[in-house]
Amino acid sequence: MRNRRFPPLPTALAKQLSTIKATDGGLYRPCVATLRDGTVLNCVYFAEAQRWFRYWGVWPDEDRGKTALDIETVASVADSPSRLPAPFADALYEAGESGMGYTVFTVQFEDGTSVAVGTGNAVDFIVYPPGQSRDTVVKVLPHVGRGDPKITAAPPYSWCLYDAG
Repeated sequence: MRNRRFPPLPTALAKQLSTIKATDGGLYRPCVATLRDGTVLNCVYFAEAQRWFRYWGVWPDEDRGKTALDIETVASVADSPSRLPAPFADALYEAGESGMGYTVFTVQFEDGTSVAVGTGNAVDFIVYPPGQSRDTVVKVLPHVGRGDPKITAAPPYSWCLYDAG
């Protein structure tokens, strides 16, 4: 049955999204999105609507804890500089949540520093410490960092769902 709730993915965006490494079994594509009005959103998850709904059980615009973005407002997408490299995000998804509705993990960098992160069940985006980036990540430690006094929250993000057709 065709999803009438969300528009289909425009061809140009489909091509751009195909270059973004998906996570969580292909469910998410964590992106930076440039909107038609020029606004740039650094943390946006793109996902096929019906598959997303089967996982989450509620539409993002019906959940106070989620922010939705209309695909028709998006002009272009690219890989987000705020995302974890896909293999590390996938390791966190594989490890599962740390507690009911949340995930805690520590990201280690090549210079030996680390940052503890607390988030919900979507783990792809983090706030990188100064001097660090997705290119300097060497390891993630699932469920480590709960007692860290400097634990950081993941940045706010939006969901942008589309009909796969």
